[in-house]
Amino acid sequence: MEETVMDMENVSNMLKEARLAKGLSLEEAEAATSIRKLYLDAVEKGEFEKVPGEVFAKGIIRTYGNFLGLNGPELVNIYKAQTSGLTKEAVAPKPIRMVEKISVSPQIKPERVSSGNWASYVAVLALVIVVAGGIAWFMNTDSMSEEAVPAAQQQETAVTSENAVQTPVYEGVNLELKCVSDRCWMEVTADNEVVYSGIMEAGQSQAFKAKENISVHYGNIGAMEITVNGKTLPKDPEVGSVVRTYKK
Repeated sequence: MEETVMDMENVSNMLKEARLAKGLSLEEAEAATSIRKLYLDAVEKGEFEKVPGEVFAKGIIRTYGNFLGLNGPELVNIYKAQTSGLTKEAVAPKPIRMVEKISVSPQIKPERVSSGNWASYVAVLALVIVVAGGIAWFMNTDSMSEEAVPAAQQQETAVTSENAVQTPVYEGVNLELKCVSDRCWMEVTADNEVVYSGIMEAGQSQAFKAKENISVHYGNIGAMEITVNGKTLPKDPEVGSVVRTYKK
């Protein structure tokens, strides 16, 4: 446990020492990375419980480390290894009881038909034939009525179908992000895999696609125009750092 805490402190210390070596204040780092000073300070002190979520913590470590000239992904790997060591628990699997479903079909003994009942069976068979013939005649008449629909009406229906407006069909989640003002730091996770982490300047745009869902952590969501599967969403009422998830 002491070794784990020490490694986490080393990650925090490396970030802080790198910032001080460059002569930067937390305020200057905040302006350059669009990551709030509150979170930068918490990461430098190893107080990760003050950061809203593990995904956000990884994004800060990666972006902040790269900004300071360190190996951001390697710092994230150290952080992931230590946090997984603290949270991983062995859970013994519960025994599964197999229940076999047995289907029993009732046995029906054939009934012997006496010669005295043959007349009744013949009469019933004749009635069935008559009813079946009537049904066949009725269905044939109904089919002929359907074929008598005027050709002009059929052509009109065909023209209407051709002129119908076809709505685009999207597969999965299609996300378009455009920075319309200021700048915004973002980390994009598609189907549980980080596919983008960086700062988007005003006028820049990015497109992402996933099968199930896309989660985005915005550093400044108010600067973004967000379009999901061709539909532009209303301006987000939140200001600053938030996480949004988009599903198909």
